[in-house]
Amino acid sequence: MKQALPKEHHYIPQFYLNKFSNDSIGVNRKRIYVLDKLSKQKNIKLLPIKTVAFQKNLYTYKTRFGKKETLEDMFSIIEGVAAEIIRKIEKQKELNTQDRSNFSLFLSLLWIRVPYAKDEFEKSTKELYEALARKSVAITPNKYLKDFFKKRGKTFTDKEIEDLKDFAINKERSRLNVIVPQEYWIKMMLSLSIDISPALEITDWEFRIAEKPFAFITSDNPFLLVPGRKMHPFEGLGLLTPDAKKIVPITSNICLIMHEPKKEPITVYRSADKAFYNKINHWVMKHSARFVYSSDKGKVEKMIKLEPELLKPKPRILTISG
Repeated sequence: MKQALPKEHHYIPQFYLNKFSNDSIGVNRKRIYVLDKLSKQKNIKLLPIKTVAFQKNLYTYKTRFGKKETLEDMFSIIEGVAAEIIRKIEKQKELNTQDRSNFSLFLSLLWIRVPYAKDEFEKSTKELYEALARKSVAITPNKYLKDFFKKRGKTFTDKEIEDLKDFAINKERSRLNVIVPQEYWIKMMLSLSIDISPALEITDWEFRIAEKPFAFITSDNPFLLVPGRKMHPFEGLGLLTPDAKKIVPITSNICLIMHEPKKEPITVYRSADKAFYNKINHWVMKHSARFVYSSDKGKVEKMIKLEPELLKPKPRILTISG
């Protein structure tokens, strides 16, 4: 009998969340504290890791032959390699070129495989196609439109053609429904991860290690792109933005900072004090789409008590492009 495809797709790897758990009931039964920023009560619940950070059929797609497939097996291989590299990082070992390449792919997927990145991609794609469609009508000569309809047995006056064009162009009069196929997002997500990975690989990697256990939190959007200066409202933020830091909590006491690209990038290990991990945790919660994950319930409670504005939805900033 053919094995059914898995339906519950974890967008944040379970092995990764295990690194943020302070639960000792077993490696395959670990739990983690979860804050849902969109819930009315803002309760922080202790939940089994296998029951969080997933969506049904998030990575399911149809092949050109109509067969259903998922990316789960591919992700499992990438995550297995990443887990080995994280074990090296925990021992503060030197990472070789292959380690950097493999881990960069894992990090790029951690950035763009999450629901927030998918939503942003779909919104931007819909906006682009709507703008192109309306612009196409706007620049089409009236005579061409009249001939187009005439060949199809319909005759319109110049005034009627102008009204039709205004209807198509004016957002207040018409709505365009653009559907982004799941397969298109899957294709672009994989393509972008391959394109982004080399840009991460050539940066200096600084692993900041906190002596205090369970210092860092993480979220449903754990890859942070933080500007190194105040950004203009119309200025884009991307991987190649000067001084922008790429930040990812790796475990509950290790955080990776990726700096500027270098011809010969280096990997360093440095300590992280309380001020540093408090700042990182602030950014993690601020940029979370909905869920925050922590080994320490009190830490999250204290954060939202001192800074209730952190519960606001993440601001919409498309950061996938360079």
